[in-house]
Amino acid sequence: MNLSTSTVLLTGASGGIGQALAREFAARGARLLLSGRDTAKLATLSAELRGLGTEVSVLAADLSSAEGVARLAHAALSGGVPDIVVHCAGALSFGRLDAVPAEEIARLWQTNVIAPSLLTRALLPALRKTGRGRFVFVGSIFGSLAFPMYATYSATKFALRGFAEALRRELDGSGIGVTYVAPRYTRTALNDGAPARIASALAMQQDEPALVAARIVDAVARERRELYFGFGERLFVKLNAWFPWLVDRGLRAQTRRMQELEPAAAGLPH
Repeated sequence: MNLSTSTVLLTGASGGIGQALAREFAARGARLLLSGRDTAKLATLSAELRGLGTEVSVLAADLSSAEGVARLAHAALSGGVPDIVVHCAGALSFGRLDAVPAEEIARLWQTNVIAPSLLTRALLPALRKTGRGRFVFVGSIFGSLAFPMYATYSATKFALRGFAEALRRELDGSGIGVTYVAPRYTRTALNDGAPARIASALAMQQDEPALVAARIVDAVARERRELYFGFGERLFVKLNAWFPWLVDRGLRAQTRRMQELEPAAAGLPH
């Protein structure tokens, strides 16, 4: 895709990967429609990008309800049809399932699965009329490799991956593409607190948001179907598909270590 002539709708633009994606798309010459929960961060980011000559619009949105998603779709279409829709908004919960509040579980499903599904549905007719475009879903390696202490988060990312795969097949021949990306652990505010301490204690490979964003934007420009981060993580995904019992054994020690380090960890608000 020619990013320099594209309009990009980006949700989750106030988060770590989202901000990095906004800067990377801007560097490639794209026009940006930014949506996020933190209005102060969005204002600062948009001012920064406008100062570099990027055309930026900030769209207020509450993705916690169907009405909020519909308003975002309407706002995004009011000035034309976006060429690229990047679903980057996300929520995370860490801890034993029985310690995670019920409302936290509901929030993860709404943010990680229901909102991108409804937003895609709302924008799809307009993209079909143009016969072009691309939906990009920012998932997680945990969407292919379910991880202990991340039960709900893993489940929502599995669902998002399935949605992207089904949508890709449904849109075959329409001119509209679908890209699913699966980052591994990334140093963002979403992972602050217990997840960061666990990642350090277990010596997990960690990526910076700017690196993740650059690879995602490259994948979009090349119209790739999928992008997975980390050789070891990709290997574990394949092992999990064929020999899940081996992965069970491999994660047993890590699970015990995580429970020792954060015995009372519950859902963390982000």
